[in-house]
Amino acid sequence: MDAATIGFVVLAVIVLLIIARAVYRFLLGQSLSETLIGQDNRAAAVALSGFMLGVINVVIPILSGPGHSFWADVKGVLAYGIGGIAAMTVAGLIFEQYSRATGVRLREQTASGNLAAGIVDGAIYLSSSQIAAGALTGDGGAIGPTIVFWAAGVAALILLTHLFRLLTTYDDAELIKNGNVAAALGAAGLIVAIGMMVGYAVSGSFTGYGESFRDFGLMLLAVFVLYPVRQIIVQMLFLGAGFCLRGGRLDHEIAEDKNVGVGLLEAVGYLATALIITRIF
Repeated sequence: MDAATIGFVVLAVIVLLIIARAVYRFLLGQSLSETLIGQDNRAAAVALSGFMLGVINVVIPILSGPGHSFWADVKGVLAYGIGGIAAMTVAGLIFEQYSRATGVRLREQTASGNLAAGIVDGAIYLSSSQIAAGALTGDGGAIGPTIVFWAAGVAALILLTHLFRLLTTYDDAELIKNGNVAAALGAAGLIVAIGMMVGYAVSGSFTGYGESFRDFGLMLLAVFVLYPVRQIIVQMLFLGAGFCLRGGRLDHEIAEDKNVGVGLLEAVGYLATALIITRIF
């Protein structure tokens, strides 16, 4: 990579991050400088970190694509970069509306300093970026398939997250609203892992809706591997507890003891599984 290309990439990333900062400032409804420095709001810092990581995740495929000419690259980065940020942001907003329906106003809770809400909010945007990045790759520039599979990916992310969290014996939304960081970490790990797998499912070359949706459905079935990981790998192997299909030591440690370490182990279990599955399929 020559110096001119490196300079272009650096400049493009800076410009897109400036745009992303402005977008998140609008979403939060507060001055970021006042929020992060004046109020020392850790929740907003975590959520913003997830949002910015999501932006980088969206723009990496664009910046790593083949170069043509300077102005063609500028147009491509602007179109796909801003479009990717928009797709990620809209997906995050849709997920936030789902969370609001379950009883958690994530952005309002984040703005007020609820660290648990900030963790989940950041995870939502990072997860949404996986879907946006996946939908933008391999479509040959066709806008129709991109929108269709982006929408299918967002719907799958929300549905699968909802189904998985029904399997816990505690109310995730209530615990997160009350600031339970352990519950937030487990939920965040699940959301990002599902986003990784769904994003992978909507990526690749478009070969027709029939074949593409078949491959999409197969990957979604693989998502259900995450539940045995929770109940067997995390609960039995790491915590040394007995096997049970629902509940058990893991749920007790998160809901009752607010054990942050256990919540982190649950999150890592989900993420490790998603990494393995998206590499071997």
